[in-house]
Amino acid sequence: MENNNLNNIVNRFIKIAEGLRSKKTIKKEDLKNHSESNLHSWLQYALIKSGELEGLFSIPECKLRFSKPLDPSTHGVTNKKRKRNFSRVDIAFFDESKKLVGVSEIFTMDEAHGALPSRKLRTWLSPRDSLIHLIKYASPKPEFIIIVTILLRNSLCVFWKTKIREIDSQLEKTKDYYNVFKPYWENFKKDIEISNVLLIIHEDGIERY
Repeated sequence: MENNNLNNIVNRFIKIAEGLRSKKTIKKEDLKNHSESNLHSWLQYALIKSGELEGLFSIPECKLRFSKPLDPSTHGVTNKKRKRNFSRVDIAFFDESKKLVGVSEIFTMDEAHGALPSRKLRTWLSPRDSLIHLIKYASPKPEFIIIVTILLRNSLCVFWKTKIREIDSQLEKTKDYYNVFKPYWENFKKDIEISNVLLIIHEDGIERY
């Protein structure tokens, strides 16, 4: 059953984000030039405001500690020896008693590959595996997670090569982040064991899953 806070925050975020786009505060060009336009920060603002309208405290860049350290080697990443005892999330939502209610993460296109398992990437602990660990072992645990990712159908460039031939060759040919990476984000969503919403932002709007 979907968490009420989750549903309300997501609905408000979509309304705020679409409002920013209709006013041209966020333009299509900003989606393509996410670094220069500070797109991540604008979307973070929309999430913060959405949480506050729900009566929650929206804390950016919040550190959440693990009850069990995250060992990169268990995910096939052998060049990272140090275990992780905490993770920072883009937004953490707390109620008036400072109880953690939920978290949210935003991914621009240079992190589109973040939905891949680390074992496919080999040298990088992916956000997918980090977030799944956080959901299981954060102390306290969140009740829900909102994942926002930007996947354009017509990118200006390839931001990061995965070194996975079929992915990289498709991106080089089409620059279509939406069709290349959407299935991986949908699979990631299925592996999340708490209430969750995946929001995919592209040139024509926001899709909710």
